[in-house]
Amino acid sequence: MTEQHEDGRWTYIIPRGFHGGTIIGGTREPNEWSTEPVIETREAFLKRAAERSPWVLNEKGGFDVITDIVGRRPSRQGGVRIELERKADEKNIKRIVLHAYGAGGRGYETSWGIAEEVKELARSVLK
Repeated sequence: MTEQHEDGRWTYIIPRGFHGGTIIGGTREPNEWSTEPVIETREAFLKRAAERSPWVLNEKGGFDVITDIVGRRPSRQGGVRIELERKADEKNIKRIVLHAYGAGGRGYETSWGIAEEVKELARSVLK
């Protein structure tokens, strides 16, 4: 589940199928490069997750936090770039570059759709 709030905040709740557990998080903070977790941010994530998805709570109505992870998810101004670019190198050898980047924190949840678009673009070139 992904939710963008009116104030621009995000909440992600991603169940992990193979090893269990659930990823809870979601900040979008341009130019914030700290690698240290912020406890107040974690508490805000958990509060929103408990309100919206009570199934993530343990038997005692709380959370078993395993670890805090601060990750970088590169994004780009203007959104995801998925397109073909035709180039020629210094010997005038024609090359095709297929760009697929810039999903930011939405890369995990949009990866299947992005892969489908990339597949179709690649097929269009290989025909």
